[in-house]
Amino acid sequence: MSAHDERIPESVREYFGHDRVAHHGRGGMPAAPPAPPGSTARKAGQNAVADALSKVGAPGRRPGDRPAVVPPRPKPPRLMRSAGERALMTASQRRFSRAARGPEPHGGAGWFWDAVFAPVYARIPWPVKRRMVSMTSGVKRWRS
Repeated sequence: MSAHDERIPESVREYFGHDRVAHHGRGGMPAAPPAPPGSTARKAGQNAVADALSKVGAPGRRPGDRPAVVPPRPKPPRLMRSAGERALMTASQRRFSRAARGPEPHGGAGWFWDAVFAPVYARIPWPVKRRMVSMTSGVKRWRS
């Protein structure tokens, strides 16, 4: 449909045309005019477009790519610590869910960690736990 079509009433003819989308925003208000040739705004826009086009198809990392190097497997002490932490967290979630009559937590750390480690660790008194942590911690000579 053209702005010169006879079916369009004269009162609204100015809203129709090939460049209305480019120059008029919502509600028929004029949008920002294009930057004049040679201006810094025009050059910045052209540089941004050229930079984006130069990167299309270029080799390199993209969002969602897998890591180039497979991360190393954690050492056994770290694996044991994470399994113990997971078992203690699951045990506390199970205890609180029973008290609140809520659902049981999903999964666990393994039968040894859930059935042996967490109950035994829960029965150890705090002074012994504090001593164990101070001996096995990487930071030494902490007073408190």
